[in-house]
Amino acid sequence: MKKLKIFPKTFLYTLSLMLIIVLLSHTLIYFLMPWAYNYQQEKALETDTARLVEQITTTSPDDQLNCVMDFATKWTANVSVEYDGFSYHMDLLKAETDATPSPDGKVEVTIIATTTEDGLKISLAENPLGGADFFKVEQGFADGAGSITAVVSRQHIEDAVSAVLMILPFTAILCMVISVLFALAYSRMFTRPIEQISAATEQMRELEPDAHCPNDTQDELGMLADNVNSLYQTLLSTIQTLEQEIEKVEAADIQKSNFLRAASHELKTPVTAVSAMLENMILGVGKYKEGDTYLAKCKALTDRLAQMIKEILDASRAEFAEEQEQTDFLIADVLRTVMEPYQLIAKAKGIAFSVDVGEPFTVHLPQGMIEKAISNILANAVSYTKPDGTIYVSCKRRQLVIENECTPIPPEHLAHIFEPFYRPDYGRNRATGGNGLGLYLVSTILKSLDISYAFAPSENIEGMSFQIFF
Repeated sequence: MKKLKIFPKTFLYTLSLMLIIVLLSHTLIYFLMPWAYNYQQEKALETDTARLVEQITTTSPDDQLNCVMDFATKWTANVSVEYDGFSYHMDLLKAETDATPSPDGKVEVTIIATTTEDGLKISLAENPLGGADFFKVEQGFADGAGSITAVVSRQHIEDAVSAVLMILPFTAILCMVISVLFALAYSRMFTRPIEQISAATEQMRELEPDAHCPNDTQDELGMLADNVNSLYQTLLSTIQTLEQEIEKVEAADIQKSNFLRAASHELKTPVTAVSAMLENMILGVGKYKEGDTYLAKCKALTDRLAQMIKEILDASRAEFAEEQEQTDFLIADVLRTVMEPYQLIAKAKGIAFSVDVGEPFTVHLPQGMIEKAISNILANAVSYTKPDGTIYVSCKRRQLVIENECTPIPPEHLAHIFEPFYRPDYGRNRATGGNGLGLYLVSTILKSLDISYAFAPSENIEGMSFQIFF
C-alpha cells in the first residue's frame, strides 16, 4: 500500500470502508430484523388486547360481540372471552368450513353461534394459515369478572422475515456495486486537485515561469494551492532579485578591476617620472645637475600623485555611500554652501553664475556624499565653461539642474564619460582637465544611493546639462 499512488490508495481505502459498512449493516439486518419485528408485533398485540378489555367492560353485550370479531379478524386469531356470565369464542386458526370468495371478491366466513349454560358461544371459521408458531396473550379483567385469551399465528411474521432475508443478497450486491462506483467518483474528486498541485509543482521545480496550481475550491486544498502559488511567485521574485544582484556584483567586480587597472596606470606615470628625475639628479646626468629646478618638478608631481590617491580613495568610499548616515536636509541649503567657493573661482575666470532656487524640498540622504557629488559637478562645470560663459543652476520640483556653456561633448565620448580616468582628447587633459575621476565619483555616489541622473547636451543653451532627480 505504501508504494501505491494516491488515487488507487484512496480508492481502496474508501471502497474497503464502504464494503465493511455494507456487510455490517446487512449482517445486523439478518440477525436483528426478525427479533425487532417479533418484538414490535408482541407489543402491538398486547396493546390491542388491553384495548379489547376496555371495550368489553364499557359496551353492551350486543356490541361486545362486534369488538371481539374485529379483534379476531385483525389478528386472524383464536379468541376466548369469559366475562360476566358470557363466553365468546372465535377460532380463525381452525377451519370448520371453507371460505369461498363471493362474486364481489370478498371472502365469505361462517359464524356458528351456539348457546351454552355459560352464555353464547360463537365460532367464526375461514381458511387456515398453516402450522406456524403462535403468540398467546392472556389478559384478566380488572374487576375479576373474567379473562381474555388470544392465540395469534406468527406465520405472517415468518413470511415477512423470509421475504426480507431473501432479497438481502441482492441488496448486498447492489450496495457493493454502488460502493465501487462511489469510491471511484470520490477518489477521483478527492485526488484530482492533489494531482494538479503535484503536476504544477513539477513544473515549478523546473522553474517554468507560467507554472500555476489551479484552484477551483475554497477548502484546505484550495488554500494549499494558493499558498504554493504565492510561494512560487515569491521564489521567482527572489531568484530574479538574486540574479540582478549577481549581475550588479559581477559588473562591480569588472568595474573595480578596470578601476584598479586604470588607477595603477595613472599612478605609474608620475611615480616613474619622479623616480627617473631623482635618479638622474643623484647621478648628476646632464641638465638634472640643476637639482633645485627638478626638485620643484618632483614636488609638483608628488602633490599631483597625492591628490590622485585622495580622489581614488574618495571614489572607493563612494561605492558604500548608502551605508553612510542619512539625515533630512534641504538641497537648496547644501547647494548654497557648495557653490560659494566655485562662484569665487568662476568670477576670477570671468564666468557668470545664474542661480534659480524654487520651492525648497527636503531629502533623506547622506549629506556629505550629496555635497561631494554636487561639488564635483560644479568643479567640472567651472573647469570646462568657455571664457565669458555662464553656469546655470536651478533647483525645483525635486530636480537639480546644472548647465554650463561649452562645446557639447560628442556622443562617442559621452558614452564613456563616466568611466574612471577617461578624458576626451580635446581640452580635457592632465594640464587642464584633471585626472578623469570627477564624473566617475559622481556616478558612483548617485548609483549607490539609487538616485536617477542624466548628463547630455543642453536643450536650452549651447553646452552640457547635468540633471539629478531626487
